[in-house]
Amino acid sequence: MNRRLFWKILIIFWIIFYLTFQLTWIAFSYYIENKNQRFLNHMPTKVDMIAQLLHVAGEDETLNFIAHLPERERVLLSIKLVSPQNDQVNIITDELEPTTYIYQRMAVAPDGTLYSVSFKDDKTDHSNNTKKTLFTMPTPIVLMGICVGLVFSLFLAWNLTRPMKLLREGFFRVSQGDLSVRLFKKLKPRRDELSELGKDFDMMVEQLNILISDRQALLHDVSHELRTPLARLQLAIGLAQQNKQNIDTSLARIELESQRLDQLIGEILNYSRAEMNNRTDEYFDLKELIGVVVNDANYEANHQSIEVEFNLSSISHSIVKGNSEQIRRAIENIIRNAIRFSKAGQTVEVSLKEAGKYLQIEVKDRGPGVDASKLSSIFEPFVRIQSAQLGKGYGLGLAIARKTVIMHNGTIQANNRDGGGLVVTIKLPYWRKH
Repeated sequence: MNRRLFWKILIIFWIIFYLTFQLTWIAFSYYIENKNQRFLNHMPTKVDMIAQLLHVAGEDETLNFIAHLPERERVLLSIKLVSPQNDQVNIITDELEPTTYIYQRMAVAPDGTLYSVSFKDDKTDHSNNTKKTLFTMPTPIVLMGICVGLVFSLFLAWNLTRPMKLLREGFFRVSQGDLSVRLFKKLKPRRDELSELGKDFDMMVEQLNILISDRQALLHDVSHELRTPLARLQLAIGLAQQNKQNIDTSLARIELESQRLDQLIGEILNYSRAEMNNRTDEYFDLKELIGVVVNDANYEANHQSIEVEFNLSSISHSIVKGNSEQIRRAIENIIRNAIRFSKAGQTVEVSLKEAGKYLQIEVKDRGPGVDASKLSSIFEPFVRIQSAQLGKGYGLGLAIARKTVIMHNGTIQANNRDGGGLVVTIKLPYWRKH
């Protein structure tokens, strides 16, 4: 049954509406009954008062008093002449039918006339106009409750299931590969949680579209990067087969290209791990971690007459929550990149300081810098800056660093330095006790 939720909502709210309607009717009937009972309970006192007034002031004053009473009391009250006449005349109302009296008092007027003061039964006689009832509710009220409840429940069920139907259709289209579907525009007039759900759905589809596009672009770039060393391998193998005397040269070329393939595949795997966002959180000292990375970098940079200098500002603490190995690899990639574009005698400056709620790391070099139009793209995979050092990397180091920093709720950006060079700034939230 394709509309199970629709019928559930319809039936449940229909029953709830009718029960609420019934309980309201019972409460109202109980209130009216109590009100009538209170009215009847005070009528004997009113009869005694009228009898006393009739005895003291006479008929004229009594009729004037009764004329100012509420209509409901006037209708129920009855004053009859008992003597000296035998025929009983109702002074207030003419009675054509026998009447049942609940309470009656006799009173003698100042002129000696005897009167009977009483009030009638307030119960309406429905014996000749009996209607069917359900749980004390008249049939018209029952029918009205059923019809109004049905209309209300139909509207409520349709109003709740329509956006769910749109979401179901949207998820189906996404599962079929259609990432152009958007729902917020259709659900926006509701201005409730379901419209927010439509907005989140659109954000999810947009993010999926970006991820799939990035994956396709990455696959294209990986294919392109792998094709070059594979072509060289095939060429070296072909040359070795044609000229047996140059087999040593061909084997050296094959070994070199195999190392390049291994390095490329390793960087691709690191980039893939950074995208997976499967980190194990731990608390570590960022200052100590940067010190270790700088020492390791100096071991390599000193052979090129390049120095890596670590400047530490005064900070309260440098404890960070995250994956220390991923952060270490990201900082190392940036420092190695700075060393790669530095010349002999130059210094790569690494600094750590506080910046609001973040710990800010800066890596500065005096290399050639980057064109301003390309600054925003250097963190993309397989984007390499044109330089004499081009052959030393595949453009994945900075991309891995960006993925890692973003995964740790930080930011990373690059800017050109005054006087030449590049500065890469990383901000990571330091651990705070809440």
